[in-house]
Amino acid sequence: MATELTSAECDTVLRESGVGVLALTDGDEAYSIPESFGYDGETVYFQLVHTSESKKMEFLETTETATLTVYDEQAVKSVLVQGPVEHVPEDKQPQAATTITQNASIPTLNVYPETTLEDTTMNYYQLAPTTITGREFDQFSASSIDQ
Repeated sequence: MATELTSAECDTVLRESGVGVLALTDGDEAYSIPESFGYDGETVYFQLVHTSESKKMEFLETTETATLTVYDEQAVKSVLVQGPVEHVPEDKQPQAATTITQNASIPTLNVYPETTLEDTTMNYYQLAPTTITGREFDQFSASSIDQ
């Protein structure tokens, strides 16, 4: 059984999680990737690392509405954030960096192990939510299922 999360509950999940799966599309194919993020109560911020051949950036350019899925397996909750992903304007990049620092789960592995730092680019992007929805699922054991 699932129940809808309130806006405040969705906000809490987003502020406490710091990592989710960002789904993009080129119109025909879907592409989903785990991404760290920061959330300030209004906007989701990403610092995307990529190379010139990045599939992620290719899909980002063609996606009109992205979906970020954030979930908590311990409490069995999930939140979906949908909206356009756009480059963060230069004057708002300090705000994006601060927000990411406050709650992003920074990965500890090199996503491009065969690539030098000089061959990667880091840019700030923002997802301005058009919708935020969440659900919480009741936990049950196999013994509670009617036979």
